[in-house]
Amino acid sequence: MPEGASVAFDQTAIVTALESGDATGEGRPLGRIDTHMSHLFVGEGRVYKLKRSRRLPFVDMSSLETRRRACEAELAVNRALAPALYEAVLPIVRNQAGAISVGGVGTTIDWVVVMHRFPDGALFDDLAEGGRLTPDLVRDATAAISSFHASQPSRTDIGHAVDYRRIVDGLRRLEADGAASLGLEPASDLLFGALEHEIARLAPTIEARRRAGWTRRGHGDLHLRNICIFDGRVTPFDALEFDPALATTDILYDFAFLLMDLRARGLDGLANVAMNQYWDLSRQPQDALALLPLFMALRAAVRMAVAVEAADLVQADAYRKLALAVLRPSTPRLLAIGGLSGTGKSTLAAAIAPRLSGPCGARLLRTDVIRKAAVGAPRAAPAASQAYQPEARAAIYTLLAEQAGEALRAGSSVVADGTFREPTARAQIEAASKGHPFLGLWLKAPASVRGGRVTARKNDASDATAAIALEQTEPEGLKAAWRVLDADRTVDRLADDVGALLP
Repeated sequence: MPEGASVAFDQTAIVTALESGDATGEGRPLGRIDTHMSHLFVGEGRVYKLKRSRRLPFVDMSSLETRRRACEAELAVNRALAPALYEAVLPIVRNQAGAISVGGVGTTIDWVVVMHRFPDGALFDDLAEGGRLTPDLVRDATAAISSFHASQPSRTDIGHAVDYRRIVDGLRRLEADGAASLGLEPASDLLFGALEHEIARLAPTIEARRRAGWTRRGHGDLHLRNICIFDGRVTPFDALEFDPALATTDILYDFAFLLMDLRARGLDGLANVAMNQYWDLSRQPQDALALLPLFMALRAAVRMAVAVEAADLVQADAYRKLALAVLRPSTPRLLAIGGLSGTGKSTLAAAIAPRLSGPCGARLLRTDVIRKAAVGAPRAAPAASQAYQPEARAAIYTLLAEQAGEALRAGSSVVADGTFREPTARAQIEAASKGHPFLGLWLKAPASVRGGRVTARKNDASDATAAIALEQTEPEGLKAAWRVLDADRTVDRLADDVGALLP
């Protein structure tokens, strides 16, 4: 066992009593799941979570009091995220006859968090393994996380660049201890050096974010095994509780765990969905995209070090490679997709964005979404008619070009989605590339196709009706920078053709 990691209290009798069902009164064996920090016992309608008595470099659960406080902290933070899922904190007691039970009369020997049980297969992890994790579920999870982040007060006394450097130092020690226990040398010097370099390079951005109020209490452990569907709702749960300071970071670092986990599972398209949804809902500035490679790589490094400590070297190597890949510099590009309403611009944009360079693909900037944000209207609610007057339309395209430029300077590729019917709008988005590779696409489709597509929209940010779409006319004099494409075909075929146009 590595130095600094020990079992401080023998919980064997407690584990046996819970697993057998004797301690819960269920009279039958309970399912058991072991994690790095806990034992979970799955009963008929409830789950009992026992903190493991361990002392590690980043947490000490070796005393009864620290485990009690951790259980109460877990209940408090998770009720903000999953109020219907978490039930109570109860003592584990031993009576005079030596029997162990959850609650009752006797001497308290440990504590458990009691949760309602969600159905088998309801974890996002299970859904991902079965190919059933959909963009809509990821959007719902992102919305829940964004709402939780927005509810938390800002902290300016934490979230310094040096705090992330301390995380790297802790991971170095954790990996070194785990490797030593296996008789091996640490294998992540290159990764840790790259992380330290990025923290130093991005220190001004990190500090500016802290001062702007983006450091808040987050979930702390936001991967797919900690999101489920319960009572028909997407529910993040099992937030990190044992050290609130460890979970209090830039909210992008908190969210980066989910993005990293999606990438680690090869779900790049869903990572792009989550990233763009989070940026839109939480109103993140585009320059914050510069932090995403660092934060995602740091999250992958956390999983790498934990995997080494658990002697899972195959998993550790996979996370190490992912972290280095995310940090690898790439050339961002700007892709603008224009066309009359109903040509399928947004569908194509969503399909092509994950294919462009960036830790989660391209930032998707859509005039319809920017317009709703600018006037403070909900995404699917119609904006007032004045929002579509010529001056207002021009202002939205100016804002689109500004945001595209900010994202490009932050190192992110961009897909800009709008009708771009006016020459000035096309000129602005072309100028926004400022030396980055630019490609404009102009989609064309028959009026009957466009009208049908607009009519079929549901809960969409666009306010265009079929009548509006059919009134629109094709612009004249498209420059050579804009390639005209037939949009009367499947999005997969169209996306493949666009991919062939990109180096």
